[in-house]
Amino acid sequence: MGNQKKKLKIFVDGEVLSIAHFSGIGHYTADLMKAVDDLLDTDEYAHVSVEVSVPRTGSPFYARFNFRNFKTRRIYLSPRVTNKLKSIKRLPPIDLFFGRKVYVFPHYSTWPTLRSPVVPIIYDLSFIHHAQYVSPPNLKFLVGQVDLSMKRAKQIITISQNSKQEIIDHYGTPEDKISIIYPAVDRNSFYKRGDEEIADIKAKYGIFGDYILFVSNIEPRKNLITLLKAYDNLPAKLQKEYSLLLVGAKGWLDSEIHDTIISMRKRSLRVVLPSDYVTDEDLPALYSGATVFVYPSVYEGFGIPPLEAMACQTPVITSNNSSLPEAVGNGAIQIDAMDYKELSKQLILVFDGLGVSALVKAGTKQVGTFDWHKSAKLMLESLEKVNN
Repeated sequence: MGNQKKKLKIFVDGEVLSIAHFSGIGHYTADLMKAVDDLLDTDEYAHVSVEVSVPRTGSPFYARFNFRNFKTRRIYLSPRVTNKLKSIKRLPPIDLFFGRKVYVFPHYSTWPTLRSPVVPIIYDLSFIHHAQYVSPPNLKFLVGQVDLSMKRAKQIITISQNSKQEIIDHYGTPEDKISIIYPAVDRNSFYKRGDEEIADIKAKYGIFGDYILFVSNIEPRKNLITLLKAYDNLPAKLQKEYSLLLVGAKGWLDSEIHDTIISMRKRSLRVVLPSDYVTDEDLPALYSGATVFVYPSVYEGFGIPPLEAMACQTPVITSNNSSLPEAVGNGAIQIDAMDYKELSKQLILVFDGLGVSALVKAGTKQVGTFDWHKSAKLMLESLEKVNN
């Protein structure tokens, strides 16, 4: 009895898991919670219970995850209403309804509590350091809500050493109050696919021949203008041999990007955006079929797409800023995000096959340094510390 662990009751805000389509934050939360779900199957974590809140409109989307060990709790407010109440500071303490637990909020903003510890996940400070890339309403919301989250937080989770240091520098947060829980790549999904599967997926989305691939939201922070300039700067022979495939959801302030694409298409340059939404299930084949994956973002809290490409044994070129060097290690070619001529040069070297085999091998090794099971254990250790 002396070694019996104190009961750990965790409550996770599941709003980001309860929408039809999601990008980085939703994927991070889903994969992390799947790994936690697996840990709860073991005797080591018999003292841990997890509840996940689901907005009244989100049940069908949340149900797709088929979590085995979590209890679902309903929030009878829509996310829109909840966010409005957060903005005017009129949300009631969440533990009035669900009791004393450790409350985890995976999307920057938090609810108030009366007697329960609050643990927000703060992925990065892009809204501080690159405010020009954030819509004014979202910027106002994030600045106010993250400030509140910092004041409420018993512990903070972030996703890279770079983000941790930025939080320390900007908010003056003590180092031991911040836990780094790295993202990872699901190797059961992201691996090199065969030629037949690649051909089928290319046909599904109307993709022909060899291609350079970009995957992320179509928005200025991802620095697509530099990628488009680099492609435009390639010799005509290579432009005919390789198309530029851009896969991602519509983002904020994307008019310049689309105007540039239209202008290039008028000159018969092959810049391709799939007309259909590309499903998560189809992405590994698109990564596998690419000659090279390019991710020239000006800022990232971590940067999962480069690792997904590495896992599919595709050579990667990415920026050398923010957390990206930490994420890719020596498994990718790193360049100045704004140097389109250097990007063109590196593309040509990849097309020529120079160093590609060694790069792919290093990329595969780098992906293996991140693991969802390890991250889930670190998260539970962090919440144990809060609980105790």
